[in-house]
Amino acid sequence: MPYRLARRRRQNVKGSNSSSIRSQLKRHSVALISLVLAIASLGYNTWRNETSELHRNWRQAAFQLTTEVNELQQITLYRRYFFGRQEHPLLSVQDADTWVGGWGKAISIRDLTSLLPEPLPDRGQSLFDAWQANAGELDQSGEAAAEAEQAILKALDEVRLSVLELIENLR
Repeated sequence: MPYRLARRRRQNVKGSNSSSIRSQLKRHSVALISLVLAIASLGYNTWRNETSELHRNWRQAAFQLTTEVNELQQITLYRRYFFGRQEHPLLSVQDADTWVGGWGKAISIRDLTSLLPEPLPDRGQSLFDAWQANAGELDQSGEAAAEAEQAILKALDEVRLSVLELIENLR
């Protein structure tokens, strides 16, 4: 009798290994499903938080960029139409203010656009190049000044429209 019992136990052990895994899966199915859902939820939540933060950063940069573009446009128009046309006791200081301010705005726009998605980095670089090539001509008179103004204003408009499109797409 002990021989038969040992034989049955061996057969039960062989059969119970496969049924043991199945029975454990059945017993713990709720826990396994919960674990899979928790991991999936954590992954989605992390992705969503990172995307939201990226969009917040882009939105903030876009609003700052809009301000910088508008201020550079004011400097461009001032240098084109009013620069050196008025008597001012500290004219050299006044000239330095618009000159340095314009360069600061152009560099700031280029740097801010480099943090944003395409096509803004290219637009920002184009604006910087237009400022670099034409800023010295703005306070002159004649056709060269008009062409310089148009080149800078065109680049400013391209950046402005791209920024507004980005803000619209972030909704």
